[in-house]
Amino acid sequence: MHADDKPAEAAAADAAPIPTVQITGQAGPGDTTEGTGSYTTRSMNTATRLNMSVRETPQSISVVTRQQMDDLNLQSVDQIVNITPGLSLNRNGTDRNSIYSRGFAISNFTEDGLTMASESDTLGFATLAMYDRIEVLRGSAGMAIGAGTPAGTLNFVRKRPTADTRVALTGSVGRYNDYRGEVDVSGALNAAATLRARAVLAYQDTDTFISNYGHKRKLAYVTADADLSRDTTLSVGFHYNQEKNNGSTWYGLPTSQTGAFLPLDRSTSNAPDWTTWDKTNTRVFAEIEHKLGGGWKARLAGQALTDDMDSEVVGIGRVRGTELFRFIAADNFIYDREQRSYDAQASGPFTLLGRQHEIVFGANYRNRHTSDRGLQSVPAYDYVFDPVNWDSSVPQRPVMNDFYYGQAVKLKQQAVYTTARFSLADPLSLLLGARVDWYDYALHNTFTGARSGYKIDNEKTPYVGLVYDVNGTYSLYGSWTSIFNPQSAVDRNGALLDPVTGINMEAGVKGEYFGGGLNASAAVFRIKQKNLANALPVGQCSPGVLSCSESTGEVESEGVELTLAGELARDWQASAGVTLNSAKYAKAQGSNKVGARFAAERPTRLLRLATSYRLPGNLNAWRVGAAVRAQNRIFRTNVPIRQGGYAIVDLNAGWQATKRLDVSLGVSNLFDRSYYQSISALDSGNAFGDPLSYNVTARYRF
Repeated sequence: MHADDKPAEAAAADAAPIPTVQITGQAGPGDTTEGTGSYTTRSMNTATRLNMSVRETPQSISVVTRQQMDDLNLQSVDQIVNITPGLSLNRNGTDRNSIYSRGFAISNFTEDGLTMASESDTLGFATLAMYDRIEVLRGSAGMAIGAGTPAGTLNFVRKRPTADTRVALTGSVGRYNDYRGEVDVSGALNAAATLRARAVLAYQDTDTFISNYGHKRKLAYVTADADLSRDTTLSVGFHYNQEKNNGSTWYGLPTSQTGAFLPLDRSTSNAPDWTTWDKTNTRVFAEIEHKLGGGWKARLAGQALTDDMDSEVVGIGRVRGTELFRFIAADNFIYDREQRSYDAQASGPFTLLGRQHEIVFGANYRNRHTSDRGLQSVPAYDYVFDPVNWDSSVPQRPVMNDFYYGQAVKLKQQAVYTTARFSLADPLSLLLGARVDWYDYALHNTFTGARSGYKIDNEKTPYVGLVYDVNGTYSLYGSWTSIFNPQSAVDRNGALLDPVTGINMEAGVKGEYFGGGLNASAAVFRIKQKNLANALPVGQCSPGVLSCSESTGEVESEGVELTLAGELARDWQASAGVTLNSAKYAKAQGSNKVGARFAAERPTRLLRLATSYRLPGNLNAWRVGAAVRAQNRIFRTNVPIRQGGYAIVDLNAGWQATKRLDVSLGVSNLFDRSYYQSISALDSGNAFGDPLSYNVTARYRF
């Protein structure tokens, strides 16, 4: 028989629907979510550094699993935000977006638990092929990252090598000439499977709904695990990410002088064709873990990050008294940024007063060096245009070689930390944690020569949490922690603002069903913060200060959040969230009054829903799904710009053609709702949401 020939029974088996495996749980943090079919996780440690279930953790946490990313064809962090409870996105330009939670911006991410600044200017997260899951913590993440906002953090968990050989090829075609390919290869490199490796390659070439704006994206990820002994495993790897974005904008679209939206098509851009925003990211990482015995283990991890950005963009301004605009500047921004992060920890159980408890303690070190330069054209770039009707190919690229902006930052952060979970009684657990940080921050304005900075010693971040198991399904919880965040924002004269301080409180109830296959929660939270930076118009900044802010006094944010994620029934996965949040000024300072809404341009009512269902019986090879995201109206308090509330519906369907081949169709913004996803100012900063789009994806696994 020829090698390619198959008996009739085998051929029929390949074409038959795939038997369903009941998933009633989820892998722990040391394992993976891919292959489980689940929309939830049994365990994570992003909140406290202790491995605990969602129900055992006294904070609001979610996870976007590999299955959910594949079902909904989620390729970027922006798309993750669209389906995650409590998160919203602000588009500051085409290629520098910010993520918000509970009224505040998320200032730091982590990657396999190691902290990195969420610098949207340089950080590229438009390709998620190398990640197994994204864990999301809402509320203060002080135990995980030390300094930061009470918004929370996202922990990107990389795919790990497998002992069995796996090869997956993925290709997709979508609207706007969107072509994408991916190769994922994993397996053992020796017979004993003590040496395992994985490689992921991805490439995308696409236009967008914006007429002259497109991307070319490349990702290469390689990692290996080596069992040095029965108790010791070494993991090493690197990844390289490149994003070339043509037709990029520095800010968004303008409105009329009255704040009403101009009659613009969603394809409109205020950028000439020659503008660019290119990002390059490299990571080198290593981790060694050793089992000490008695349930104890030690871990040492580190990573080196290099993020570069080279952009050529234009600023725009209104021609006084008209609806015409002119390019007032052509700029070449070159950013070079490096980060190093290291963490050493030990964790395990211990016995005290006849009861079993858990503890983790460790130390970490992080440094960050940045060097930013801005070059402009001389004479000033001057081109008058009508944003409603103009040709973006007409303006020519000028020479940009006049140095007018420069900034260098050196940050060093050291910390020691510990978190313990005490079993006070069979149904009652007390979590106590503390972190002590040392900061050394230096800012050098390389254009003016001005220098500023600060050193902070022994900054303490306490953490208290209480969890009471009502029964085998439900738990009540509460947590309290302080907030501290040294700021890089500067005032009108370029001097650093005082650090942000405050407290974060949360209480709620959590439910765990089907052995951890489904998690649900209801939470109330309250946050108090002082000295938050509020961006001022560029015209109020001194020469040589590219952007400036004022301290906003005291802000209070409070709200309610309901979430659900996991298996509702056999073959039916879902995630859902409702968030009600109000953030207001508690004390007057600067231009802000008591009771005024804080950050009114961010939604205070959010709905997130995503589901997938595999059909029963003879239709078991098919699955159908949908996602809904909705929010209330947003507005600006200092200018008359309004965007009403809206809801966006996405659909997806999949067909398991054979055991190896899966084909899916995804449709985003099914009803082609036109809306502004972000609003900012009369002259710029407003951005349309994505219109109707679709893609067809095929995955073949060997």
